[in-house]
Amino acid sequence: MSETYLILGGSNSGKSRFAEKSALSLQKNTHGKLYYIATGLAYDLEMQEKINEHKRKRNQKFETIDSPDLTADILKSSKPQDIILIDCISMSVSNILTLSQFRDRRIDDIKYDLKKCKSTLIIVGQETSLGILPANELSRKFLKVSGKLNQDIGSFANSVTLVIAGHSIKIK
Repeated sequence: MSETYLILGGSNSGKSRFAEKSALSLQKNTHGKLYYIATGLAYDLEMQEKINEHKRKRNQKFETIDSPDLTADILKSSKPQDIILIDCISMSVSNILTLSQFRDRRIDDIKYDLKKCKSTLIIVGQETSLGILPANELSRKFLKVSGKLNQDIGSFANSVTLVIAGHSIKIK
């Protein structure tokens, strides 16, 4: 039976590293394939460097699939013994809200695809509720949509973990 793990944290909190270790540990029991759905886009040099750093540190056992809006077919075609790590769902929300090529993608469709996935999911996301309310409308919309998506995933996830300063706190 597939399970869903939601791992939230702030920027550079260690959530990706925690998610990768969790996926590798789970894979020892399932012997399925490891997929890494990367949602980041290199829209500037700093983001390109961050993506490159993640790639360098990523265990080679993962098959990486770039899917900025989470339309990756693997969510529908994977097997029950497979493990899919999504890093990061908040970046997908940002891509959908800000980039015209992804405007047709609906958040409800993402939730549907995640719920129907037969594989174990490890979903990394930004915890957006701990900061100040931004001054601009787009940032407030991102916080609202991303926060609601985190809550929705958290409601059906088997496990919710918060990562702070490289340490994990089990919430659910």
